[in-house]
Parts: sequence; structure tokens; C-alpha cells
Amino acid sequence: MRLQLRSNSKQTAHLSHQKYEEAKLDLQNRLAQALDDHALTAETRDNLQFVESTLVGLQEEGRGLKENLFSLDPHEARLEKARLLAAQHAAEEEKRKEEERLAELDRKRKRKEHRVNVLEEIVDTEKDYLFSMQLCLETFLEGPKPPPGIDLEHLLGNMEEIADVSQKVLLQLEASILGKSTDDQCVGRCFSAHAEDMKNTYAPYCRNHDDVITVLEKLSDPTTSSTVTDYINERLDKMREQMNVFDLAGVLIKPVQRILKYPLLLNELLKNTEADHPDRANIIDAIRAMTDVAKAINEYKRRKDLVYKYKKSTDQTFSDKISKLNLHSIKKKSSRMKGRLSTNLGIGLHTRDEAFEGEEVKFRSLEKAVKTFQRSVVQYLNDSQEQMHCRELFLEDIVEFYIDKPCIEIQKLQEVMAKLENLFVKMKETIENVVVMPLNTLVSLFNAPTHVIEKRFDKLLDYNNQLGKTENDKELQSARNDYEAMNAQLLDELPKFYNLAFGMLRNCVSAYVLARRDFMDQSLKESCCLLELPSIGSKSNVMEVFSIRHTTSYDHVSLLSFIPRGFNPRVDTIKADKARLKAKSAPGETTQANNNPLAQATPGSQSDSQRAYLRSTYAAGKLYKVTKAHVAADLMDISLTEGMLVGVVKELDPMGNKERWFLDDGLSKGFAPSTGLAPATLSPTNSVSNMAGIDDDILSVHSYDSGENVVISGNDGRAVFTSGAASLENSPQRQEEEQPKQYHYALYDFAARQPNEASLQAGHPVNVIAFQDIDGNSEWWLVEAADGHRGYAPANYMAPMPYS
Repeated sequence: MRLQLRSNSKQTAHLSHQKYEEAKLDLQNRLAQALDDHALTAETRDNLQFVESTLVGLQEEGRGLKENLFSLDPHEARLEKARLLAAQHAAEEEKRKEEERLAELDRKRKRKEHRVNVLEEIVDTEKDYLFSMQLCLETFLEGPKPPPGIDLEHLLGNMEEIADVSQKVLLQLEASILGKSTDDQCVGRCFSAHAEDMKNTYAPYCRNHDDVITVLEKLSDPTTSSTVTDYINERLDKMREQMNVFDLAGVLIKPVQRILKYPLLLNELLKNTEADHPDRANIIDAIRAMTDVAKAINEYKRRKDLVYKYKKSTDQTFSDKISKLNLHSIKKKSSRMKGRLSTNLGIGLHTRDEAFEGEEVKFRSLEKAVKTFQRSVVQYLNDSQEQMHCRELFLEDIVEFYIDKPCIEIQKLQEVMAKLENLFVKMKETIENVVVMPLNTLVSLFNAPTHVIEKRFDKLLDYNNQLGKTENDKELQSARNDYEAMNAQLLDELPKFYNLAFGMLRNCVSAYVLARRDFMDQSLKESCCLLELPSIGSKSNVMEVFSIRHTTSYDHVSLLSFIPRGFNPRVDTIKADKARLKAKSAPGETTQANNNPLAQATPGSQSDSQRAYLRSTYAAGKLYKVTKAHVAADLMDISLTEGMLVGVVKELDPMGNKERWFLDDGLSKGFAPSTGLAPATLSPTNSVSNMAGIDDDILSVHSYDSGENVVISGNDGRAVFTSGAASLENSPQRQEEEQPKQYHYALYDFAARQPNEASLQAGHPVNVIAFQDIDGNSEWWLVEAADGHRGYAPANYMAPMPYS
């Protein structure tokens, strides 16, 4: 009953409290709505105060009832306390969540603001960076020409390409940011799309920057020309009118700083980009791409430093190399020697790079070509100088010969030789300046790449040596990095060096050819006046006349009996044949001379024996009939009368003129015009010839002391002796009785290689048994040599005896 009363009183108090709370809210609403009505507002306020005081009373009454209840029932007191604590914790948790929610909203707001600031910084700094690059290019490239000593192309490098890439990035950034809400501003792809272009443009610039710094240090030296310093200061002052510039080095280092700043800006942008933002994934990709670009640039620089290190070692002296010799270096060199030996024997590990091997082959071939061309040019200049010296000596001899006989032609020759000397001096200077000197420089440029290639092979040996070891991965990785760095650097630079060196070689070859062409052209123009001299202008062909007369005189002297053996090897064999022929024909020499119709024939006439001899000697296609008389006008010409029968030895003269043929009238031989000849008509029985024709240029020389002929071949320089008494036989029957065998002689030495071959000795007689082998091949003849051995020998190594 007591519990029910407590419960009813509690419930009544709760309902009264709830009722007054609702009345309080209603009054507050009325008070807010009736602010303009003062009477109603006062009444509502009075009611509100009454309700609040009532609520306070009810709260006190409720607390009193609770105290009475808790005193009567302790368990209920504990439950109420637990309920109060739970309500307090719930209120505190709700408050904490609300605070966290508000704090997160504030953080998002701040991140959004910071992201906007970062994007503005990226765009603004990119604008400033691009403006500085364009201003630098405009100031230096479009300004006045730099003085000697400043290489703008080397200083600026590929800054124009960098500016183009920066402009593309800036345009895409502005298109992705301007006029868009924060959630739609996506800039990650702007960097990812141009990452490869940045690598290709910034990497060469950064590699070249160290050399630029060295050049700038030299330009800033006090000993530098004031013209150079004034030019740089003037250009910098021009730039200071539009931007803050401290010095030229500060401008040129901006691309290096900019490419390394991109990852920092993107990381800052990523920190202020929400996880659900559509640009977050693109920013992560952009950071990865920009980091790879920075790593690639650092790797390029490391490769360059490594190559420069070994390139610089080529300048060390022997004492420097000895001073660096220690136990570690000795151990490394011995390991490399072992690796080389194992590689050469094919028993060791060997890492191959076919791409590098191809580039090395091209490099070695170009190096060999350059050195060969250099030696050839120097040798040509030396030989030409010696030739000009010989010309001077020759001119001095001619002048001395005509010293007592003043001659206009000699004066003209002296003038021409003086002009040729001047032309040669100019050509030599030109070749030395534009060919020899660049070639010497180019040859010296091959030394550094060659040394780096050798060091690359040493690093390869170190790497292969470490591959066989597993206890030290750090050394293996270090050896691998060094080898790959040098290999990649060589693969990158060897093709460039090859193209540049090949271009230099091609330019040198072109300059050499042009110099020689100009020299020859001008020399010919200066020498043409010599052809107008009286002693030369009357001759149709100077070289032909000189060659014929020189050969004739030389052979005449060689045929004299008191000339020693070996003076003219071509006629030594003829003298021996002449002696044997005289010994053979001595008993009946007088009778043969009296019975020889050719000896009794008068000049200009032709006997039947001569015609018979021609028909038996020449083929039908080689026999011609004279239709127009010809009177010899030169020593080597032959006089012909109309109706004569002649045999054609050669259808051109020694100079290749096909209008003058070398003819045989049965008694003598010489040159005559081919226009006065017509093919002869012969019977089939007389058309058989013992000779198939002569293919060599032949020159007939008459020996005045013996009345004999010497036939000189122009192709191989051999000589054949012909006796006037023995060159013609009275009849074919007598020829068969006196010469049952067909005699030839060897033109060249031939050594037998098989038992069925016969050895030949130049100038010795050979007995031809068959003019073909057993298979009918006419290129090999069955012969009997002087030693009596029979066998085959090449047909083109032999020629018929004139008296055979």
C-alpha cells in the first residue's frame, strides 16, 4: 500500500511538472509572438513568472518526495542514482560528439581554405617561374650579340624547351582551377600528363648545370675581359626592370629548384585534400610521377659524376697512379684479371648487353675511319709536297738546259709553275686548317670515351665476380649500381657522340674534296695555256707522240749489242731468241736472203708471197683490202697503196683511237687510218689462220742496225723479236718441213701444282703439243717445257714465237 502511494505521488508530481513545463514553453512562445503588444506582453510575463515559480516549487516538492522515497526504500535510491549517472554520461557523450562534429567541420573548413591557398601558390609560383624563364630568354637571345667568350647556347641550355613545358602545365592548371568549385578543382592530372616531358627536358638541363656553374665562376673572375662583364651586367639590369634579379646564377638555377619543388607542393596539397575528394587519387599519382622525375635527375647526375670521375682519371700522371696503389686496388685488379681470363676462356659468368655492343662496334669503326682518314690526308700532303719539290727540280733542269737559248715557252712554263706552287700552298693551308686540325681534335676526343668503356668493362667484371658470391648483398648491389650507371650513361651518350663525330668526319671529307677539286680545277685552268704553245699546239696528241717516241728510243738503245743484260728486261728474251735464230739460219743465210721474195719487194708494192703469208697468218675477219692509198707521215705509220692486202693486228692505237688501226702488210707493221680499208673476200681454203688474233696493244719498232722488227705489247710490256728473213716462208710445205713443231715462249712464271701440270719460266721457249685439254678447254694447253717435262699450263701465260 505504501509502495503504491509512493508510486502515485511520484507519478502525480511528474505529471504536474510536465504540465507546468508545457505551460512554460507555451508562455515563452506567446511572449515571443507578442513583443509588439505591451499589455499582452506584461500579462504573459506575469504568467511566465508564476509558472516558473510553480516549477521551482514542484522541483523542491519532487526532491522532497524522492528523499522520503529513498529513506523508505534504499534500493530505489540506488536505482535513481544509477539513472542519474547514466543520464549525466549520455549528456556528456552527446556534448562531446557535438564538439567533435563542430571541430571536424572547422578542420574541414580550414583544410579547404588551405587547399585553396596551396592551389593559388602553385599557380602563382608557376606564373612567376615561367615569366622569369621567358624574360631571361628574351633578354639574352633577342638582345645584342654576345661578345667572344660567352656561349649562350651552353649557358642557357634547353631553357626554351623547359619554358614550353611550363607553359603547357600552367595552361592546364588554370583550366582545372579557374571558375570551378573547390570539389571540382582537380590538378593531379596536370602533372601526371607532363611527367615524361619534364623528365626529358629538366634532366639534360640539370646535368649541364654543374658545367654552367663552372663557366659562371670563370666569367666572374677579375681577370675576365671587361667586355664580357659589362655585357652580363647590362643584360641583368635589363631584367631588373621587370623582376628582382640578384645575379645570373640565381636565374639559371631556377629550373633545378622548380623541378625539385613540385613534389613538396603536391605533398602539401595532398595533406589538405579530403579522402573523398575526386582529385586525391590523381594527386597521389602526380606525387609518384614527380618523385620519379626527381630520382631520374639525381640518377643522371650520379652517372655523370661517375663518368666524369673516370674520365678525369685519364689525365693522371704515372706517379699519381702509383701513389693510389694499395692492397685493396691490387686485390681488385687481380680479381679483374681473373675475370678477364675466365671471360675469354668462356668458363665464367658474363653479362651481355647487345645494345651496348652494337654502339661500341659503331664507335670503334668510326674511330678507325677517322684515324685512317687523318693519316691518309697527312700522307697526301707530304707526297704532294714532295711532288712539288720534284717539279721544281725538273723546272730547274729545263731552265738550265735552255740557259744559253732564251725561249718564251720556258718563261711561260716558269710562270705556270709559280702559279701552281701558290695554288698548292693555299690548298695545303686550307686542308691543314679545316681538315687536319679538326681531325686531330676529333682523334683526341676518342680517348675519354675509350677509357670510360674500359672502366665499364672493369665494373662489369666486378659485378660478375660479385654474382658468384652470396654473403654480401651490399657489395653486390653497389657493383650492380656502378655497372648499370656507366652502361646506361654510355648507351645515352655514345650514339650522340657517334652522330656528332660522324658529322665532323663528313664535313672534313667534304672540305678535303672541295679543296682538292678547287686546286685541280684552278691548276688545269692555269696549265691550259701551255697547250697553246707552238711546240705543243701542232701535235694532235702529245702523250701519244711522247709515248711512242720514248718507247722507240728506249728499245732501240736496248737492242744495241753493247747494252748490258738487264737494262731492258723486255728485250732480253728477244736477244736470246735472236741469237738462237741466227745460229740456226747461219749455213743458208745467203741463199735464204736471195730467195726471200720479201727482201726483194720494193716499198709500196706487195708480192704474192706476202699475200699468202697474210692469208695463212690472219683469220678471214682480220684481212682487209686497201681502198685508199696512205703515205706514212710518222715513224710509226705504214705506207699503203690501193689494192694491197693487210692484216689487222689491233683496231685502235695505243691511245684508244679507233680510227687508226695497227696493220701488217706482210713485210712491215704500222698505223694507218681505218677509213681507207674494206673487208677482203677470200676463198674458204685460204681463210684458215694459225693465229686467232692479238688482243694486246702492239707497237712495231724497226731496228736500224739489223733490219729486224721488235713488237712491243702495251698491256703487259712484253717484247717479241721478229726477224725479217724468218717472218715469211716461201710456202706452207717448207714451213712444215722447217718447223714441224709449234713453238711458243712463256710470258710469266708458272709453278706446277699437280703432276699433270708443267712449270713455265718467263722468256723460255715452250713446245705446244695441244691447244686444249682432254675436255676441249682451250684455256689450258698441253705443252713440253724446256726441261722436257710434259703437262698442262695456262694458255694466257704463253705467246707464239714470231718465227714459229
